[in-house]
Order: sequence, then structure tokens, then C-alpha cells
Amino acid sequence: MRKSLGVLLVVGTVAVCADAEVATDVFGFQKFFKTKEGSYSWDSRHWANGNARSLANWAGDAQDPTQWTDDRSSDGGGFYVDGQGTMQMLGSGPRFHINGQQSWADKKQQFLNVEYTGYFKRDALGGENYGGMVVGVRSGALGHGSTGGNDCDAHTYYARFRNDGKWDFEKEWRHPGSYYRSGTGVGAQDPLWGGAVLPVDKWIGMKYVVYNKDPSTVRLEVYIDSTSDATPPGNWELVGVAEDAGQDWSGASYGVATIDGCSYTDAKAAILQAGDAIIMRSDNDHPYYKYVSVREIDPTAPLDGETDVGGSSSSNQGLSSSSGESAPAAIRRTYRPSLENVPVRHFDLLGRRVPAKK
Repeated sequence: MRKSLGVLLVVGTVAVCADAEVATDVFGFQKFFKTKEGSYSWDSRHWANGNARSLANWAGDAQDPTQWTDDRSSDGGGFYVDGQGTMQMLGSGPRFHINGQQSWADKKQQFLNVEYTGYFKRDALGGENYGGMVVGVRSGALGHGSTGGNDCDAHTYYARFRNDGKWDFEKEWRHPGSYYRSGTGVGAQDPLWGGAVLPVDKWIGMKYVVYNKDPSTVRLEVYIDSTSDATPPGNWELVGVAEDAGQDWSGASYGVATIDGCSYTDAKAAILQAGDAIIMRSDNDHPYYKYVSVREIDPTAPLDGETDVGGSSSSNQGLSSSSGESAPAAIRRTYRPSLENVPVRHFDLLGRRVPAKK
């Protein structure tokens, strides 16, 4: 966690005082929440260490200082890191896990309340419609068909900017069953690009925030940066939100209400527990990622609490809302009170809202 430190001299003694947490991550992109005290974070700075390398045949990355890089792909294609900051997914079913429970890692951590930030570039048309920029949180590292694992441990919430141009949240309890929802409700997948497919050869940012709103409710928020070309601090716009209180959103195929073969049976239960891994995945395509960071956050401490909404604070940069204000508070104040206030929104590469194609 990055902190700025102030030093105060008092009668010959030195007191070190922690000032407010800086409002940007290690790459300079806007944070929405403060980092949880005492937690560990993961980021992709080691992709820019000058050493190009292939991570094939389910190998980890010896140059990841956390040793949390975990290849759980469906084949041995793995990933290519160019040494300049970019990772490309390879093979037919790439699954890049940031696994905070690697047995050989010096420091271990589970992920509960998470802020994920990363940039994605589609390399070509093709791939599965459900592929694209797909990020999962609260996942069991061995719960997705892994050897020695248990499919009942999948328990994941995904955010997806899909290849077919739609977006959604996907909920999975037992692998491979899952169901989805979008801004217009459970079982919906709203258009993200006004009817067009996910663009090719453009850097697109996703900020995905998941936290327990209260002891029985999980809140998911997903934002997009389609305009900055991965330039800090980003230009974040809200795509949609969802809340899961275990009432109407199943985590099983076709939205069925029950799950067989696990210690649990209620497919609609909210996934309230922490997970071992953050997942980035796709299918039958080879996209690029860069500027990835994952932080465990304090959901009671939004950084907008320190923001001058009028726009003079540096922490206001890089955010926008339909109200025209440029601050995290503007986005969150406008859209947090009621899920029904979030319209179906369409984006192009200039960030404009465009009407959906008929």
C-alpha cells in the first residue's frame, strides 16, 4: 500500500504520521476506496522489468515478487510477457489466476472486498461470444476443474465486457454452472457498444469493485475507461451496479434455484465469503493486459470522502458522471442510492452515449 509520510519533530523526538492515502495506484490510475490496513496488494509492474518471457505449460512467473501468478488454463498455451509491461493470453482457454494462497508464497492473503483495475486490448475478431475482458473475484483457486480441486469451491462473481459487445455480471457457485445479470435485471445482458462488438486494437479499462455492503448483501460495481488509451489517471464512467442479497440471482445454470452434489444447495445465496484468487480469462482468443492492480479495500472508506467535488483536488481527475461533475463522489453519489437510477448506457471509443442499434 502506498502511503505518504509526514515527519513531525516534537521536543527532540521524531513522530512519523501517516497522511491520507494517495488517490492513485502504482501506475497512476484513480482509486475509489482506501486500501485495507495491513493487507497485501498485487500489481503487474514486474511485467515491465525488461525481461521478455513465456509462461507456458502451467508455469508460474518466477519474476512475480509475490509468487501469486498461477496458470490455471485449459491447455498449456499460457501467457507471454513482453518485458515492457504487457501480458498476452495464449492457448485456447487462458486462465490467469492471481492466487493469494500459493503454498510457496511468503505472504498469503484471501480477497473479500476488492478493487480491481486493469486495461485490456482485443487482438482480433473471433473468440467465444462470452470471452473478452472477463474478471472474477472471490474465487476458489482450485474450484474450476483443476486437478485435485473441488468444483463446489468455484464461488465467483465475474464482470464481463464480452466479445459480442454486451456486458454483464456472472455468478458461479459450482463450476461450470452460472447465471448472469446486467443493468436491466437478472437474465439480461445489456449492450455496451450500442449494438457493435467489443472493439479490436483499443486499450479499454475496467475498474471492478466488489464488497459486502452489509452482513447479507454483496455490492458489485463496474466502470469503463474507453477514451484515455490507458493514460493515467484514466477516464472512468459507470457501466452498472448490482446487489446480491441471496433472493433473486442464481449462481447455477439457467438460473435454477438449487445445486446438487455440494455441501450447500441454495443457488441464490449471496457469495459472502472471501476467495483465494482473482481470475482473468477468455476463450479462443489472445487478448492483451497491462496496468493491472488488485487491492483489498476498506469499503467504509471511499477516497471520495476526501474529495473536493468542485474539481480542485487532484483526486478528482479522471472521472466523469452524467451530471458533469468530475469526482469519485459524483459517480457514487449519483448512482449508489437506487439501482433503478442506473440506465442502460452505451459507449463508443470517445466515451459518448450512443443509441442502441435497432
